[in-house]
Amino acid sequence: MSCLAGMAAAQVDDDCGRAVAPQRCQIHRQGLRSCQDLAEPRRRACLAYYTPPLNCQRQRDARRCEALLAAQASCEGMLGAARRQCLDERLPPADCARPQAPCAADDAACDRPRRRAAGGCQWPLPLVE
Repeated sequence: MSCLAGMAAAQVDDDCGRAVAPQRCQIHRQGLRSCQDLAEPRRRACLAYYTPPLNCQRQRDARRCEALLAAQASCEGMLGAARRQCLDERLPPADCARPQAPCAADDAACDRPRRRAAGGCQWPLPLVE
């Protein structure tokens, strides 16, 4: 199964110009470049976090969406953990007021007083093994 995932990633890298939806292909490619070094369970979470949406205007957190698009462009040429680190350095802090898996209720960095004081919680997505 992982062999098929590797083949799919290689095919995506070949040419998005021939894809049915070239823009969606390019965006998915950006996510794959950030997450290609991770095993399947973590890769899914990584793709959800680092793959930019097609349209930031429809997103709850448009500020993060726009920042992710800009960060993806500025981190071009990097892969895997180095790319994730580059992206994390350029993304705004997480908005803990919105429910997100990394900002779970038991996360000490996201307790209410700290949220108010810092205006959000900063956390890197824990994807390094």
